[in-house]
Amino acid sequence: MSLARPSSKTPLLPLPAASARPPSDGGSDSFSPSPSRPHREWVTKGCIRTTVTLVIFAAYFAWTWPWYLHHGDSDSKLPETSWDTAPSGQQPQLEVGVEGVLRAPPLPGVPKSLQTKWAQYSPWHAVDKYRAPPAGCNITQVSALTSRELQRHGARYPNAEDGEIYARGVEHLAAADKFKDKHLKFLKEYEYTLGADDLVPFGAAQTFEAGQIAFKRYAHLVNSTQIPFVRAAGAPRVIATATNWTVGFAAASHQRYQPYLNVIISEEYNNTLNNDCPNAGDGSRETGIWLSHFAPPLAARLLEGAPGATLNDTDVYALLAMCPFESVAVEALSPFCAMFTEDDFRAFEYYGDLEKYYRTGYGNKLGPVQGVGYVNELLARLAGTPVEDRTTHNASLEFPLDRAVYADFTHENLMVAVYAAMGLFNVSAAPDPRHRPENAKDGAQTWVASRMVPFSSRMVTERLTCVHEEGNREEGVYVRVVVNDEVQSLEFCGAGDGLCELGRFVESQEYARKSGNGDFKQCYD
Repeated sequence: MSLARPSSKTPLLPLPAASARPPSDGGSDSFSPSPSRPHREWVTKGCIRTTVTLVIFAAYFAWTWPWYLHHGDSDSKLPETSWDTAPSGQQPQLEVGVEGVLRAPPLPGVPKSLQTKWAQYSPWHAVDKYRAPPAGCNITQVSALTSRELQRHGARYPNAEDGEIYARGVEHLAAADKFKDKHLKFLKEYEYTLGADDLVPFGAAQTFEAGQIAFKRYAHLVNSTQIPFVRAAGAPRVIATATNWTVGFAAASHQRYQPYLNVIISEEYNNTLNNDCPNAGDGSRETGIWLSHFAPPLAARLLEGAPGATLNDTDVYALLAMCPFESVAVEALSPFCAMFTEDDFRAFEYYGDLEKYYRTGYGNKLGPVQGVGYVNELLARLAGTPVEDRTTHNASLEFPLDRAVYADFTHENLMVAVYAAMGLFNVSAAPDPRHRPENAKDGAQTWVASRMVPFSSRMVTERLTCVHEEGNREEGVYVRVVVNDEVQSLEFCGAGDGLCELGRFVESQEYARKSGNGDFKQCYD
């Protein structure tokens, strides 16, 4: 089987002038004419911005329409006992979500049960159905609720270093004298063609959709003087994600509100949107232990069908990883998926769980501190007070406190650090790198990478004003945290139902408010 070579360039929507201009005063209305500027000049520039954005929006649909109408089935199939595949010849159907937005295109022929076993490389999926705030919590006033969205970039190619490892793994298996297993015969003519680092078109569509959903869900917080404030870490794929989100947001508002990327934070300096701790471990010890347990039997099975080839444990992981990366790149079921069983991908998922837990999660003493700077920024915006932080907050950058909607774009390792710093997804026992939990098959696990940080994952923190409810809730300001549409219980706040009084929420974040209790200093000493 010969695969068409995808472009190695990031599939970005062209950046409209309205999405790239530098901020002028940090909080001015992008539609309000300056008193010192002639009215005709304002109208002309406003029309130009709107026209350019409309052209970009039209170009987006011209670019993505084939995704919905032109995908056929993959030539390969997973083992008959492993997955339920889409019926032959079935075309993906356009799906309009409950918010009234066009969903990102599906992956034709790729069972959802497989996509959710790709750990951090899983496409975004709602973990739960989004629930509106409870009765008595009034979110109609802009000052009553602040939605702050932290989002990971969309689906991408492997990073350059990993891509080299994956290519070697493919090369090692393809060097077999012959292929006795029908699932491996495509390797006779296979050429590794994946790009590196950049978003794939599917990832761009994911983030465009996320922008639409954000507007539909929080439109009541937006007006001509309340445009979302948007920041991104400095990696090109993160910048591309933020830009596509703003275009999706503008499209959902019918171009009435056009947010732009306000701040790009270099990853070379203090950055609350990028994890940085040179002295922290990376989880490789724990993932190495797990890999040494589950990979050898898989290697033996593959080599039985490919005599003459040689594979090590790293090669096995690389071949497993080719399934998600190639599937999102070509938007069809990769033939690499058919080489493995459902249980193999459970092992792959658990590898990702371990890596996140022991890299920037609870299993690394210096993991949570890498999310402290962002948590302190979150507390500042929720309370409307200046940031108090001695870790990664950069006070020289624009940081308004008067917006109703904030959107920040980052990487999954930073999101995991934020979860750990806040106390989300805490578990009573650390994941064991020597074996998977017995209940791993029934969805009972709390720490699962595909549920916490899939591609385009998002954490939204909402501020609500609620009225008194006899025997249940006092009148006041509350906080709710939603991760991938699942309301978090916030048990560390004594909430349980997901609502936490603002003062108690701030108090619960003692680790962040104390700037990590000295842990940040250990990152560099």
